[in-house]
Amino acid sequence: MARKAPERRGGAATSAVDDPRYISVAKGQSRSAGLRLPDADPRWKPEAQSWFRSLKLSGQSDFYEASDWATAVAAAQAYDIFLRTHNASILGSFVRLSERLGATITDRKRSRIELADPEPEDLDEDAADEAIQGWQARLRVVR
Repeated sequence: MARKAPERRGGAATSAVDDPRYISVAKGQSRSAGLRLPDADPRWKPEAQSWFRSLKLSGQSDFYEASDWATAVAAAQAYDIFLRTHNASILGSFVRLSERLGATITDRKRSRIELADPEPEDLDEDAADEAIQGWQARLRVVR
């Protein structure tokens, strides 16, 4: 019987299959259109409610599907239980769930999610342009 070659473990990527730069992305159709977002449970501690509401305001939630929101509810429940019991293992569960949701910038960087800052809006840009053009026109006239 022929011997199988031993598997290589750890270290640098051995082929394009192992290299994260070449990992293909599975694509599918989003079903989040018309999804009713859950509300924070009023029975949760205020800190848990605040954390949950902050997800709705965060940019990464644009990518959330129904299962992500279910995970967010589970994380908020775990956070609420932690706040009531101060059980460290519950806190660990909350941290793992929140990491999977990309709740912090570090979590998003690990997941390669980058949120773009909105372009600043200059409301008086046209007025400023007109003022500069007026001054330039006056400065050109030399008598």
